[in-house]
Amino acid sequence: MIDKIYITGPVGAGKSTLARRLAGEYGFTCRELDNVVYESDPNKPNGNRKRAIEARDTLLEAALSCGRWVAEDAGRAYFERVMRQADSILLLEPPVAVRLWRIVRRWVRQRRGQEQCGYTPDWEMLNLMFRWTRQYERDADGVKARLKKYEDKVCLVRNERDIRRYIKERLT
Repeated sequence: MIDKIYITGPVGAGKSTLARRLAGEYGFTCRELDNVVYESDPNKPNGNRKRAIEARDTLLEAALSCGRWVAEDAGRAYFERVMRQADSILLLEPPVAVRLWRIVRRWVRQRRGQEQCGYTPDWEMLNLMFRWTRQYERDADGVKARLKKYEDKVCLVRNERDIRRYIKERLT
């Protein structure tokens, strides 16, 4: 039985969307780990700031203390303990063109106020998302290297068919 799922991958991969979907359909508690790292700060240009380490640690402990959870994050080194605790790790990796389209679409929707976000959706943020995409492709962010330790529980997901297969084989 899978009770703890960690979803990771590059920006625009669909991590938050899949985490919310699995939570809604299979009774997991959804944990978006950006909310553990950042808190709102209207005085900052990007609209948020990193939490103090103690506050971040406390929030992470609370997030992982519930029975069944699905947590999503871009694979930061800080969350390696989440990878260890997870029964299953989903690495979302749709084609680059799909991710770039999703980044632009989301950014436009955020600028129009049609979609919420924890940052200011300005040109700088859009450029950062493109930079993070390039870093992921070169593994300059180290995500793939970190996942090698857990390859026995990593499932690569590139499309909706892979998601349906994962659900059928592991959640139903």
